[in-house]
Amino acid sequence: MSSPARPFLLVRLAAIGAAALVAHAAHAQSAPEGHTPRPAAPEPKVERIVHHDGLSHIEELRVGGRTRSIEVQTRSALPGYEVRPIDPAQDDRRSGAGQRQWRVLAF
Repeated sequence: MSSPARPFLLVRLAAIGAAALVAHAAHAQSAPEGHTPRPAAPEPKVERIVHHDGLSHIEELRVGGRTRSIEVQTRSALPGYEVRPIDPAQDDRRSGAGQRQWRVLAF
């Protein structure tokens, strides 16, 4: 004599087993043909350029070909200053790029 719940239990077990097989098959698939992972982007080139003349010492830092900072040290009594490079992502009129920034209260 079989109970009325027994066929329902068998159907549930069969459904769980089928779901497990489908999940395993989906997980085990290989990468498509011709698909290779992209290599990591190389680190950008860092350049430190130093210019000397009779009155000043200028250090420029470039990362990936873009100027990041320009620092000027004078050989006179004037303090050194930094020039903000132009950022193409900002409006030049509002960015203050290319303007000198005097170091005040440098510690």
